[in-house]
Amino acid sequence: MYFECPCSFKKELEQEDQIIQHIDHCEQFNVDSPLCNMYKRGNVDEAPIEQLVTFLCDLKLQVERIENVLRKRGYQKKTASNIQELNFDHYAKYASSSKIRSNISGGKQNGITVKILSHNISSEKQQGQIEQENLNQNNQLPPTPPLSPNRFEEERNQNTFTAHQPTMLIEEQPKINGQQQSQQQQDQKVACEACRKAFYFNQDFEKLWFLEHCGHVMCKLCIHRLAQEKFVENDGRIMCKEIGCIARITYFELKQILGLDKFNELDKKLALKNQNIVECIKCQSQFSFEKGNPNEQVKDQQGKSISGDALVSYANNRFICKQCKTEQCRQCNSVPFHIGMTCQQYKTNQQANKCVLCDFPCEGKVCNQEDCQKRIQRLCQKTLDCGHECNGVKGEECLCLRCSKQEPDDYCNMCFTEALKSAPCIKTECGHIFHEECIMKKLDAKWNGPRIVFQYCTCPLCKKWLDVKHKEIQAKLNVAQQLKLQIQDLCTERLDIEGLKKAKELTDPKSQYYQKPHEFAMDKFCFYECFKCKKPYFGGMKNCQAAAENNDRAQFNKEDLICSSCCPISFEAKCNKHGVKYIEFKCRFCCSVAVWFCGGTTHYCEPCHSGRNPNMNKPCPGLEKCPLGVNHKPTGQENALGCALCRSKRVDDILKKN
Repeated sequence: MYFECPCSFKKELEQEDQIIQHIDHCEQFNVDSPLCNMYKRGNVDEAPIEQLVTFLCDLKLQVERIENVLRKRGYQKKTASNIQELNFDHYAKYASSSKIRSNISGGKQNGITVKILSHNISSEKQQGQIEQENLNQNNQLPPTPPLSPNRFEEERNQNTFTAHQPTMLIEEQPKINGQQQSQQQQDQKVACEACRKAFYFNQDFEKLWFLEHCGHVMCKLCIHRLAQEKFVENDGRIMCKEIGCIARITYFELKQILGLDKFNELDKKLALKNQNIVECIKCQSQFSFEKGNPNEQVKDQQGKSISGDALVSYANNRFICKQCKTEQCRQCNSVPFHIGMTCQQYKTNQQANKCVLCDFPCEGKVCNQEDCQKRIQRLCQKTLDCGHECNGVKGEECLCLRCSKQEPDDYCNMCFTEALKSAPCIKTECGHIFHEECIMKKLDAKWNGPRIVFQYCTCPLCKKWLDVKHKEIQAKLNVAQQLKLQIQDLCTERLDIEGLKKAKELTDPKSQYYQKPHEFAMDKFCFYECFKCKKPYFGGMKNCQAAAENNDRAQFNKEDLICSSCCPISFEAKCNKHGVKYIEFKCRFCCSVAVWFCGGTTHYCEPCHSGRNPNMNKPCPGLEKCPLGVNHKPTGQENALGCALCRSKRVDDILKKN
């Protein structure tokens, strides 16, 4: 049986003295050893005696248990170890990764000559007696002073031994085959107390920081990271990361390391937190934060209800900017908010292997959810010249979200439920980005209510007509454009039928429709799509735009939308000149033009069909006051009004005679 070191050193287990000597000098073992790291980070020099004795007793107990297990397994020590010949070196935690050294005057370590500085044994013993007296008087170990760069250089050049003097100095190795050893081999190593990464003292000096209060070493990168993550959360306290150390990194040090601008930014966030004010990470708007209801029913993106700490975090940290409507977390600044996870869980989840589409933890590139499996087939995934993967549609124009100044985690402004990166995206000619499937669904759904409108073909952000470089989507937009032109012609024709070509709205320079007959007609008249023939037909005037828009969101039955050409028409109702194209029906319940034909038996106008007509079922006020201006059957009976075009001409003739 052999002991194998990470550096490939190999010895029989019985040769414990040689194993101990190797461990003492092996830098790689000292970096990897959990016990060595615990000792180095335990701040042993400054720990109280009670804590040290407790630690020692615990360590002896564990050693005894290990020896008992070894004896039960038949392992017997053949030689006594030479630990008593080794000394502890208080200063080695700064000078090298080794904690113990052999009592020899010199030796070679990894090809580097090591020289032990010491005047004589008596001076060393005398110094030890002085320290012991101080220990007995103060009941604690002499403190280890902070290691400043100046002090380190001074002590290196001193010839007298002190309690905290480095015991090993590295001398320059003589030339080997005419070549000098590299500066990196001659330099000494020191480990960051946070990330445990080893640095060369001279070569990496600008990357290190020796803390003012405790003298422990941390790299500046770790201090930057800790400040970013913990400054606001811990009310401005950034602590030394050495185990057992309670020293705090001062604001002066943070300003030196972070820079004044970054420090002021963090300090401002802390002040806002203490005043219960949140600042939007996107538009920098500030407003008072209001906590949510911790008993609210909240579901995550998979439709599962959240509870426990995740629900508390949702209530205490989630907010939506009142200015730009961005959902975010005030604690960790994640956008959008991490529903179903605490900030720490979200951070852990970010570091784990996740699905590239939904961020769900998985083993491969994409999780097994059905939506993700379908979407990955449509995703381009090419590596672009910028170095990022394409977020566009396979076979279409490539798109990089990051280079388009669009955060991949931002919500799609059509569905508002999933991040842009969760599905293949398309960039419109107006510069906005949406999910491909969201645009397709919007175009297929068309208008929300019974009235034909074309908002579904416009960009939800800038209201411009959609224009994309996508064959299938562009084909749908072309069909919508043809329908819009057809409705526009019908509306303009209706202006003539209703005698509105010279309406005040078209002749008044102050009107928004001045000399804009097409826009006026499109906004004035309502047209609907017949369920049977799929052709648009006239459905009356749009009396109140707000009421009509609200009614568009109401539930309706498309089967009840029947044009006059497709519904049963009596022979008398047909026009000898124009056929049934312009035939209109009266609403059964009021004096208005019918729009709906429900159950195959009843015609309704829009207000009566929605139940918001105050004149419903009231008798006709008479020919002179009737809104239709024609004789018709009493309220409650079906009535064909005849040809609208012929009626319009009769009205024009009457006006001309008068």
